[in-house]
Amino acid sequence: MVKVTIKPYDELIIHEVMEYKAEDLVKLHGLGQRAGALAPPLHWTDGVIFGFHGMPHIAPIVKEMMEGRLHWMSVTFAVFPVYQSAVTIKETNVKIPIIDVSNSEIFRDVARALKQLAKRG
Repeated sequence: MVKVTIKPYDELIIHEVMEYKAEDLVKLHGLGQRAGALAPPLHWTDGVIFGFHGMPHIAPIVKEMMEGRLHWMSVTFAVFPVYQSAVTIKETNVKIPIIDVSNSEIFRDVARALKQLAKRG
C-alpha cells in the first residue's frame, strides 16, 4: 500500500495585492474576452472575490515550495459579501464563473488577510 501524506504549506507569500471595487474587478477580469464568452473564474470565500497569479515553477520557486513556502506573484480582490455562482458583464454579456473555495483552509486564510487590507468594505 502507498503511504499518502497531506502536508499543507506553512506559508503563502503574496508579492503584490491590488484591491478593486467588485464591479471593476469583474470588468477587469473579463477584459479580452469576446462578447458572450465564458471568462476564467474568480474565487470566493468569506465575503471576498479574488484572482491570483502563481509564480513560474523554476528551480528556486520549486525549492521554496518543497520547503513549505508557496509564492503568488499577485492577487486582485474585492469585497463581495454574498456568494453568487457567476457574474455577467452587462455591456459585453461576458460571464465570469465564481467558485466557492470556502472548503480550502489556505483560501480562507487568504480571504481573512485580504479583508484586513480592504479599504472599500
